[in-house]
Amino acid sequence: MMSVLKHKFSTIIYNKEGFTLQKIMVFLAMVNALCQVAFGRIHNEAAYKVSSTVAIFTFINQIGLILVAVSLMRLKEKRKYSIFSVILFIITIATMITYIVLMQGDVYYQTALNGGYSYEDAIKIVYAIDDSINFIIFALVLSFLEIGLFIAEIVIRRRRANGHSNQGRD
Repeated sequence: MMSVLKHKFSTIIYNKEGFTLQKIMVFLAMVNALCQVAFGRIHNEAAYKVSSTVAIFTFINQIGLILVAVSLMRLKEKRKYSIFSVILFIITIATMITYIVLMQGDVYYQTALNGGYSYEDAIKIVYAIDDSINFIIFALVLSFLEIGLFIAEIVIRRRRANGHSNQGRD
């Protein structure tokens, strides 16, 4: 039983061509895209009071993260997919950071924190926005993890292309 599990899990990072992190990156990108769906659903709980453009941020992030996953799937085909991945990483990370900054300064969020609404509305707004910010922070952590794996994959491919894959450090 353990050898079967070991074989199944080892095929995630090792295939006929050698060690690869591509499947892990694609999996993380898809988890990140699903995280954005959950983020949009949570934020909609307070959307009737908050004046942010959450739908736009959610749409940009979901599309960007799905495109990252697709370009990561096609890394082996052409070099341009590496460039696409980098551009999409930059766009999605910039969008996520912009969202966090805008939501922390949102007028309705600040009013809810200062007691400008009824207790029920204030709790709903504050918790929904705080939860959505936590989802964005989780998505940022996943994105930085994907970037680290992406850089490691590029290093592995360069070493393999230059004939250093089975040698130690030079």
